[in-house]
Amino acid sequence: MRVRAACLGLLLILPAAAPFSRAADDLLYEVAPDGSIVFTNTPSRATKAVPGFKTERRSTGVPLPVTDFDPFIEQVASEFQLEPALIKAVALVESGFNPGATSPKGAKGLMQLMPATARSYGVRNIHDPYENLRAGANHLRTLLDEFDGDLTLALAAYNAGSGAVRRQGGVPRYRETQDYVRKVEGHLGKETRRARPAAPPTRIALRLQADGSVSLSN
Repeated sequence: MRVRAACLGLLLILPAAAPFSRAADDLLYEVAPDGSIVFTNTPSRATKAVPGFKTERRSTGVPLPVTDFDPFIEQVASEFQLEPALIKAVALVESGFNPGATSPKGAKGLMQLMPATARSYGVRNIHDPYENLRAGANHLRTLLDEFDGDLTLALAAYNAGSGAVRRQGGVPRYRETQDYVRKVEGHLGKETRRARPAAPPTRIALRLQADGSVSLSN
């Protein structure tokens, strides 16, 4: 892909490589003969990497099934800056993607929300798969922020509650919780398991200098 932009005095606001974004080719640029800037993800002798936009390749975990909910999962993942695979892994382990599931403890739906948790996120019908998925994704985002992006602790809190994680100073010594974290993380690549909260967009200033060189700065 190549995107051409006027170069003089241009201020670009582009998304930084985020911990939960999909792996992609590095963002590159080159100066065209007419002096315009061309952004591309196809390397050549003329291209240079845009500072601050290095992306990472991620290893994959245990494959996740394709479901009818995937398009909506993609949507809420983007909304809450999460990896879609994380939402799918939680839904698979929690309920096997069954919107009607109810646990012995009273958790309900695809991502097995307790009724009080669901109400706190504005859910009206806990068995509505779309309401449930959005609330579950929101809850994951909240827990990741609470535990400074530590996905292992966030998953432990999703299963056992934040209080238990804080009281025990880590993943609680409950076999159920330890097995739960292991199963969910088993579906995720290494980089996703080490992920931190998504970074805000980076402002990159791009200017064409008098000698024809390009200056980029954040």
